[in-house]
Amino acid sequence: MPEKNKDLFEKIGVDISKDKINIDITQTKDFLSALQGLFQEKAESIKKDLDEGKVDMAENVGIKIDKEHINIDLTKTKSFIEELGNKIEHFLGEIDKAVENIDKK
Repeated sequence: MPEKNKDLFEKIGVDISKDKINIDITQTKDFLSALQGLFQEKAESIKKDLDEGKVDMAENVGIKIDKEHINIDLTKTKSFIEELGNKIEHFLGEIDKAVENIDKK
């Protein structure tokens, strides 16, 4: 296993050796709780920025909402969705690689 992956697994409480996989439930739970906290923090920050008008969804995503109208720029929305889809595909590809590496053990 590449050293990079080994370090990552150690940080989340997973030890993979030739014949065994050991999972430190407490360490893994702590990691997942910290990750949840980071996601929640980021989501709250994005929500606050949107509420305060710091992020222009009309410019970035192609959606503008006011009290009377919802305007959707399909070209911008399509570009945003395609970009998001590419990022998700890349992320899933990395997960597949990690799973293949585990399967080889």
